[in-house]
Amino acid sequence: MDLFSRIAGRYDHIIKGFDLEKIIGDITYSKDALLVDLGGGTGRVATLFLDYVNECLILDRSFEMIKQAHNKSRNLLLVQGSGDSMPFRENTINQIFVNDVLHHIQKQEETLQESHLVLKDQGKLIIRDYDRKYVGNIFLFIFEKILRFGSVFFSPQELKDKCQDIGFSVNWKRLTRGTYLLSAEKSIKLT
Repeated sequence: MDLFSRIAGRYDHIIKGFDLEKIIGDITYSKDALLVDLGGGTGRVATLFLDYVNECLILDRSFEMIKQAHNKSRNLLLVQGSGDSMPFRENTINQIFVNDVLHHIQKQEETLQESHLVLKDQGKLIIRDYDRKYVGNIFLFIFEKILRFGSVFFSPQELKDKCQDIGFSVNWKRLTRGTYLLSAEKSIKLT
């Protein structure tokens, strides 16, 4: 059992709230579409998105975290799985949100490629994460190393380059000195 499964019942007390209102203006989302909260765990962010989107689906590999989300809201769709092998058909998802999760994913490039595959044309992959080049994040990096998370952090430019190599159009914005929000749009395929 991994650490997230072991702490699922206490996770929301350990990781404090999330202020969606601060970033919702920076996120392009579709009110009429499903939003996938990749690595959404206990639903602490997904429940907030319910006011902004038609449906919200949490895709998380930890069954224990998903159980916590189920206890929080019956309005969430819950699927156990991983980002590198999503249980969706190609070109079917409008929006994927990844909050403070990408650095925990072991198969990051595969997850970015899989996101590109399942997103519809002009679909959005939105990632909020910590900047590895910001010195103030050093304690977070050390803490995650001590816990043996195997975390790999990117700078916004590094992640932008990776997403562009896959075929996304990318913009990013600094949220705080140590965090950023990256929006990657799947380009329309011309036939």
